[in-house]
Amino acid sequence: MPKEKSMRRVVAHLENVYEKCRNKAQKKRMQIMGTDFPSNKTKQRSGKLRRANSDAYVLGMALLQSQKSTLVHTGILRLINTIVQAFPALLIARLLRQIEAGNSLHPSKPLRSALLLISVLSIKMVTENAYFHNVVKCASEVRGSIAGMIFDKSLRLSSGSAEGGAGADETTSGDDKRKKRKAAMGAGEVLNLMQSDATTIEMLTLQLHTLWDGLLQISIYISLLYKFLGPPVIWGVSVLLATIPINAATLRILNRLAGKEAEAKDARMKKTTESVGNMPLLKLQGWENIFAKDVQDRRVEELEQHARRGAVRALNQAISNAVPVITLVVTLSAYAKTGRPIVASTIFTAISLFNQLRFPLFFYPMLIDSMANGKNSLRRISSYLAREEITPYVEYQPKLLDGKEGGSIELTNGNFLWSPATATMEGSKGPGGDSSNDDGGQTTQNAGAAPLPALCDASLSVAPGEVVAVVGGVGSGKTALVKSLIGELHPVPKGTTANPTSGLQPNGGHTHQFVDNAPRVTAHGSIAYCAQEAWLPKGTIRESVVFGRHYDEERYLQALYAAGLDEDITYSGMTAETAAANGFLTHDTDVGEGGSNLSGGQRARVALARALYEEEAGVYVLDD
Repeated sequence: MPKEKSMRRVVAHLENVYEKCRNKAQKKRMQIMGTDFPSNKTKQRSGKLRRANSDAYVLGMALLQSQKSTLVHTGILRLINTIVQAFPALLIARLLRQIEAGNSLHPSKPLRSALLLISVLSIKMVTENAYFHNVVKCASEVRGSIAGMIFDKSLRLSSGSAEGGAGADETTSGDDKRKKRKAAMGAGEVLNLMQSDATTIEMLTLQLHTLWDGLLQISIYISLLYKFLGPPVIWGVSVLLATIPINAATLRILNRLAGKEAEAKDARMKKTTESVGNMPLLKLQGWENIFAKDVQDRRVEELEQHARRGAVRALNQAISNAVPVITLVVTLSAYAKTGRPIVASTIFTAISLFNQLRFPLFFYPMLIDSMANGKNSLRRISSYLAREEITPYVEYQPKLLDGKEGGSIELTNGNFLWSPATATMEGSKGPGGDSSNDDGGQTTQNAGAAPLPALCDASLSVAPGEVVAVVGGVGSGKTALVKSLIGELHPVPKGTTANPTSGLQPNGGHTHQFVDNAPRVTAHGSIAYCAQEAWLPKGTIRESVVFGRHYDEERYLQALYAAGLDEDITYSGMTAETAAANGFLTHDTDVGEGGSNLSGGQRARVALARALYEEEAGVYVLDD
């Protein structure tokens, strides 16, 4: 694969194009706002302003521009293929006429026609396969680049951010609409954007050329049919056109049933996962039959939706298969009434052309449906991409060299706010971010409420080799201090924390211009962080500690010893299954989903070992 086509470069290219399109849209918006339009052009002004304000329109233009060369290339191939695939029907008509002529023609003429037909079909095969190869590559790049953009965006948002997204409130408009988009977006919703919505746009990309090519094919085939059959072809075309609303209605019903089937499947999967995950408790309480019945009921509902969808799909397939025959019968009946001779060269050519004409008429409703779904997916993705990012204020520098290599960290002008989304999710916490509600409940806040102050005029300096413990009561700011050191808070100038709504303008993903008294964190060496709730990826203990980095056995064993995991792991040569049965761990013990197979203390020690394994780390930040 060429380097410029690697997924990393494709994602970076789309991000650059998207940023340029956003800047261009912002300039255009300012230009429209500053231009006086005549009263008779108010609608034109509102339309331009609506497009300039539409994040989905900007993202769509960025996708088109990023794939411009590929779309032009595939468009040329599609045009050649469309022109070439009209010739086989003409050559068949020519060959049949030569056969009908009998011995009056030299045998070499039908042979030349047959060879020409084979050549045209070979060219069609080559161009068609080249087109599909390139358009599938283009669609894959679109899907991968969108998924990459969403992933990169998630890294630039605060943890627990919930502004906008697929679950956003769509009932309001303007600034109120943006302020009220507070529906929680967890990892599942982000994965839904990366998988479901990105796949929808991928499918739209595959059918994009049908928008113009379908009209071209319809024009070519109707013209050729009129040349061979004359006015009776209008009857056949009318039958084909009558199937368009039927196909559109059927596709709409299929999409609705597919959504219901997906909901039923999700409900079944959720109940099944819940039952399997809590099987010991179900056995202990004797609830197996109750939960089994719940799973079975959801399975029956899923099968019912699947059966309904299959019935509608079968009906649509039956109609699609019957349409060519009905069309041909109607057309030839009308043709026979004209009194013109019915010969093989006319009949078989008409059959071939009607079969070709059926495809663009069949795929147009699919294209319309894909465009509607793609528009909704673009709206959801662009809403997520337009969310406000954390302003980068942590400056990373090489480790200090003062006798021996070491790390340090310094915080100055520590004035921070919880980001608007975090303020909503952290509503049960005090200004410092430590939970003030022991039962874990959350305080509901107005979606448009101002962000809460996190730290005011805080400062910290830790030199190489120092160990600093911050001790305080609930709500004193311990978690806020930790988050400020790793760049997870919203930095504001000095004095803004006294009035959180002053001086704050949403940046929509752009970086603030820092002032002299802006907060700043300077770290010598990278920062290794261990959260309050340890998170572990699914895999073995060794894989959780190494975490995709180069495996160094000596450094790995040192990390285990420093984290205190050496007392949990047995070195007697037991297998992972035997050790688990005896209450021991091995390097190959499966930690389970999120570390579910380990105790809370073991999860925390594995997370600490993962942090200690980082060779470039100069600062270790441990929360609780």
